[in-house]
Parts: sequence; C-alpha cells; structure tokens
Amino acid sequence: MSTFTVKGSRNGSLVHVTWTDGRISGDFPTVDLLLTEAELVPILHADAYAARALPHLDGMTAAPLQDAAAAYRLIVHVMDSVRETTGDVPAVT
Repeated sequence: MSTFTVKGSRNGSLVHVTWTDGRISGDFPTVDLLLTEAELVPILHADAYAARALPHLDGMTAAPLQDAAAAYRLIVHVMDSVRETTGDVPAVT
C-alpha cells in the first residue's frame, strides 16, 4: 500500500489531503475540487483550446488520481501553500 498526506492552506483554512492507492480523502471541499479537476483532464486531451485554458493540467495522465506523482502535482496545485508532506511522497519533476 502506498500513501501520502499533504497538509497546507487553501482559501485561508488549514487543509489536508491523503492519497492512498488512487483514493483521496481529507478536507471535503479540497477533495471535491480535486475530483472535479481530475475529471477535466481527459477532456483536455481531446480539446486543445481547453488545454490552453488550464495549463496546470497539461501533460497529466488521463486518470491523474490513479498515479501518485500526478495526484501529488494536482494536490499541490489546488493548495495555496504546502506546510508538510508525509508518507510515500512521490518524486515529481
């Protein structure tokens, strides 16, 4: 089992998200935003105009929450700041 937790802030609140083998849990509004952003990725692969509008999702796998590195990249993107990461934090380039 692979798992990591990212703690930080978003919209002035302290939040955390835990990724465990393709599943995320934690602060509900942040998890909800992550699920929404992840749903957009396959659309961007088929729509170049949309891809230009959301460059932070560019180059992600079609199911970013299934891949630890892509999930970490997405989690860090939606947070305003990251205070701590623990667990099996993937190497992100």
